[in-house]
Amino acid sequence: MPRWFLTPLLALSAVLASAQDGKLLYEQNCAACHLPDQMVVGPSLIEITKLYDKKPKEFVAWAIKPLKKRNGVIEMPSMAHLGEANLLAVHEYMLTASKGLKEKPAVTKDPLARPARRPEIQRMFLPNVGPAAIAVALPGDLNYTFDAGDCRLRTVWRGDFLDCWAYYKSNGKATATPLGTTLWQLPADESLQKRVKFLGYSVDAAGLPTFEYERDGAQFREKIVTEGKTLVRRFEVTTTKPVTFTLDPATTCSSGTVLNNTLTLTPAEAKSFTLTLRLL
Repeated sequence: MPRWFLTPLLALSAVLASAQDGKLLYEQNCAACHLPDQMVVGPSLIEITKLYDKKPKEFVAWAIKPLKKRNGVIEMPSMAHLGEANLLAVHEYMLTASKGLKEKPAVTKDPLARPARRPEIQRMFLPNVGPAAIAVALPGDLNYTFDAGDCRLRTVWRGDFLDCWAYYKSNGKATATPLGTTLWQLPADESLQKRVKFLGYSVDAAGLPTFEYERDGAQFREKIVTEGKTLVRRFEVTTTKPVTFTLDPATTCSSGTVLNNTLTLTPAEAKSFTLTLRLL
């Protein structure tokens, strides 16, 4: 085949590969903050195109060493790890993807704040809960947070799930807002944090988590579900010693002995028991 025919084909393949790589790199590194036609955390591709339409070198320089430009907007992290060639591919894709689009009003609230998909699990910084909070939207209209720092249920609220916009726009320096009415909460217990170790959680076929942790040498599995107007904490504990819980007035137990608000379970009783939380 003549050489003059091969060269254009190879050049075209290189251009197509570059465009495809640019799209993939954008989706992996940029799309969370830069939408095509709307400012969310960062400016839209439309605005970026206006700034850097015929300035690929300036685009690369900015991406490698960004500076803070706007008040109330988080500073963009460096994209130096992508390298100049990849950043040029991203620049090319952004110009292409923004063609023909019209700018929409900027997002000023959490774009994910909505009636939750239920069940739903979200790791997030929340008010009045330690930094290891795990928020769960249960079937129905109840939500709770499990604190993986002291390994226990901390808050319960009724209504929609979370608005995380304050957290997103502050680069992780603020907390999300539970959407609804708080029904029950407990303060942090630093004494527990010295005695527990969070081991993670598994998710069943229905999407509900089971938390696993150690406390005072005992192995805990805890699953939280709704039953009517109550929240039920189902426990399976492997231990060779008695297990104790401090009960609040809204909580009742399925087995064990209660004395002065302290529940004590033998190793046999702790193998399977429930704590039921009455809600308003």
